[in-house]
Amino acid sequence: MLKRFIQKIIMWDLLLSNWMNKHQNKSVRKISQIITCLGSGYFWVPIYAIMFILGTTKFRTIIVSIVLAELLGLLAIIVLRSLVKRERPIANIIFLLPLPWQSNSFPSHHALRVSMLATTFGIVYPSSLPVLIFCAIIVSISRVYLEMHYAFDVLVGSFIGFLCAWLVLLNF
Repeated sequence: MLKRFIQKIIMWDLLLSNWMNKHQNKSVRKISQIITCLGSGYFWVPIYAIMFILGTTKFRTIIVSIVLAELLGLLAIIVLRSLVKRERPIANIIFLLPLPWQSNSFPSHHALRVSMLATTFGIVYPSSLPVLIFCAIIVSISRVYLEMHYAFDVLVGSFIGFLCAWLVLLNF
């Protein structure tokens, strides 16, 4: 039963990836390359530092919880990627700072991060939640569109990000 379920997910992932690959558009691809940066650690880690240094006591508390959720999420990424070892849709990706777990696809770290951020900031600032969810969705879609991940990688990464945020916020 579980094996069939996994096979169906893999088939669905491949069909969706192939469909997106056939319907590529240069303009959408360029926009996706910009959007995908919004889920990058290279983008967020300096922002965390700036927000912590310049922020109020409340904001520093939020940043500490985000960093804890990031670390918890990174641990989940490293463990799952080493267990599952799912190759990325495009295998010849060059990373700025190559780390052992980056060559694997499942789950998506970008999706985890944007989901975790949307959850954390959405709980603290509920009126911003619709915009945050929209941003998380477009970053996640960009990962599939750019062939960095399969759709299931993004869904699971998003779910883990949500869980990490909740776990930290409930215990912090």
